[in-house]
Amino acid sequence: MSIKNNWKLIAAVAIVTVAGAMASVLTAKAAKLTTLNGEDVDSQELRSIIVEGWEKEAWVVEANPAAPESKIEANIVEGRPKNLSFDEHNKNSMGLRYRFVYPGNNVVTLTPPESRKVKRFSGQLDENNEPKFYETAGIELPGRVVAVSVWVLGRGNEYNLEGWIEDWKGDTHIYDFGSLDFIGWRPLTIDIPVSVPQDVESYPQTKTLVFKKFVIRSTPQTSQEEVVFFFDTLKVLTDMFDLYFDGAEMHFDDKDKQDKERMKAYQDQLKGNYEGKSE
Repeated sequence: MSIKNNWKLIAAVAIVTVAGAMASVLTAKAAKLTTLNGEDVDSQELRSIIVEGWEKEAWVVEANPAAPESKIEANIVEGRPKNLSFDEHNKNSMGLRYRFVYPGNNVVTLTPPESRKVKRFSGQLDENNEPKFYETAGIELPGRVVAVSVWVLGRGNEYNLEGWIEDWKGDTHIYDFGSLDFIGWRPLTIDIPVSVPQDVESYPQTKTLVFKKFVIRSTPQTSQEEVVFFFDTLKVLTDMFDLYFDGAEMHFDDKDKQDKERMKAYQDQLKGNYEGKSE
């Protein structure tokens, strides 16, 4: 190889080395965003949290069209996916059985029971100038939710599954879990887009979502035989990080403290409910 070619090779290596070093520096700078007091606001605290295990109480189920054009029932049964056998607290699942007399746009809804109502702010004040709240059936999803999953046992019936989720502004988002036309246990997952509002630019930042219901819909291929599904372990992948700052530990009163620490208390309650502990 000539001296001229050697110099070309050395120059090329040098350029690549310098470019790599610059990219590393830029990446390091972009990865850390700090507040004035040095707190990293780009942090995440991702956790997988079970919000419903169907260990004790079945959900409320409805068929449309209703009886006498349909028959539907749900209960808690013993059994779980083998993939979840490591979880000693997971012993039961929710069974669903229904049948429609005629083909068509048949729909089944599964709604959380009265015991799982969520208290939401209405955006208005009452006659005493206090915040006005209302209760809605649903399961509050802690943190900033990234994804939602549920295990379903199918028997090859041609139906599709939807999840209806309400944001803190009262808007409902409908997500497609996909087809239930499979046999055996299978985890079904939906991703929550970043466009769904889950926080505000004040402290505490997080504004939670509420899982309102499952909807099962027939397809043009759906036959009229009796249908059985089982549901287990409704779970969220969620970011539980909340910004810490100098003064975050100060409380105006007990109510102010409870409001700020509500999500941690709710997460502990979910764990206690799932593990069968009393409150």
